[in-house]
Amino acid sequence: MTGTLKRRALLLVLLLVAAWFTVPAARSFAAGGCTPTGAPPPADAAQRKVRDLDWDGRPDTLWVAQSRDGSPSSQGHIDRVVGVTTASGDNAQVEVASASPIPLAALAIDAQQDGQHQIIVSDGRSAQLYVFADCKLQTVADNQGAPFLFDLQNLRDHGTGVGCGDVGPSSPGRHLVGLQALNEGLWTVRRTEIDLNGTLATIGPSDTVTAASAQDPAVISAQTISCGDLTLAKDGVQQP
Repeated sequence: MTGTLKRRALLLVLLLVAAWFTVPAARSFAAGGCTPTGAPPPADAAQRKVRDLDWDGRPDTLWVAQSRDGSPSSQGHIDRVVGVTTASGDNAQVEVASASPIPLAALAIDAQQDGQHQIIVSDGRSAQLYVFADCKLQTVADNQGAPFLFDLQNLRDHGTGVGCGDVGPSSPGRHLVGLQALNEGLWTVRRTEIDLNGTLATIGPSDTVTAASAQDPAVISAQTISCGDLTLAKDGVQQP
């Protein structure tokens, strides 16, 4: 090989190496998203568009439905189901076990603003927590492996609502927060931080704030489900 050809070959190699290192390694949103699988939601499911849950840059759909089990042994048992349908056409769902007669309602959030996506499902008495990850709806559990539940009516003396906030400096940043509004001569709201790591929920620090009356915004918020500017009543989807 002549000197000229060698120099040209070397130049070509250098250009290829430079091109390799200048290609961005960021996720390609246009080519991302979940592979279409699973059964679509029932025709009568209540549906709502929500923020992108599967990182393809497109809004997805959260839905709630009920269906009657037609098997002879079920005696007409009605299943209540919450699901996600992504813009790519993937379907994931979970059956929600609840004895409450109150219709289910669900809200999609990113509690810690870190890209994890949670679904809070309320039956009016308690709220169950799920995470949408790996194109599946997965149950969030506590340190003992039991499904993590929020008390919504203080039935277990644990709480009256769910919110998002920053309780204290021990774990800075926004977190999911269990709320408990109490009136014992003086209105107070106890806030308990919940640290989320995938499907694990760990109870963190708590504090208590005082409120002037039942109409105090802190008390009203502590008897609802919300996260940032999202509320279950305004941005959630309710079982038909």
